[in-house]
Formats: sequence, structure tokens, C-alpha cells
Amino acid sequence: MYVSGEIQVVPIGTEASFTRYIAGVKTILEASGLQHTMHDSGTNFQGEYALVSKVVQQCMESVLENGAPRVLCYVKLGARMDKNYQTEIPAAEKVANYLHSSTK
Repeated sequence: MYVSGEIQVVPIGTEASFTRYIAGVKTILEASGLQHTMHDSGTNFQGEYALVSKVVQQCMESVLENGAPRVLCYVKLGARMDKNYQTEIPAAEKVANYLHSSTK
């Protein structure tokens, strides 16, 4: 099953900077081959559910292995049969196209 979603990984009980933890998460996402886009409060992604669940586990393990005593991971997933996520234009791009065309 192909899914689209968002992951937010939050190290708990660490210093104020999350950079080293999130760098580990980014490395895992890059190696996984999942389509993804990082933003300030998480990462949007698309891919096969089995791969997504494996990557989520790896991300959480990475944060713990890098010294965080605890980790919270928020995951939102969606799947649909009426459109193909692999060929569908992302929603953000659709909105940008709409705004661009409505200003003419």
C-alpha cells in the first residue's frame, strides 16, 4: 500500500539544539529512497507502507542511539484509491499553481 504522510521526531531530555538528532533522521530518510521534504516542524513523505514503518523505527532508534534518553514520534499517514500518489501533483504545488494563475 502506497501512503503519504508526515513524521515529526522529538528528542526528549536533551540539550536545546536538536540538530545532531535530526541530521541522523535526514541521513536515514535519504538512504531509504522515500520521497520526502523536510520542514521546520517535521518531514512530509510518500512511499510503500512497509518501507515507511521500517524508516520510522530507524529514525526513533537513531535518536536514542545518539544519546537522547527518550524520543516522541508523531506520524500521520493517509492512503487513497481514487488518485495515484506517485503521479499526483503535490497539494502545495497545486496551491502555488492556483495562486499564480489567479493573479493574472
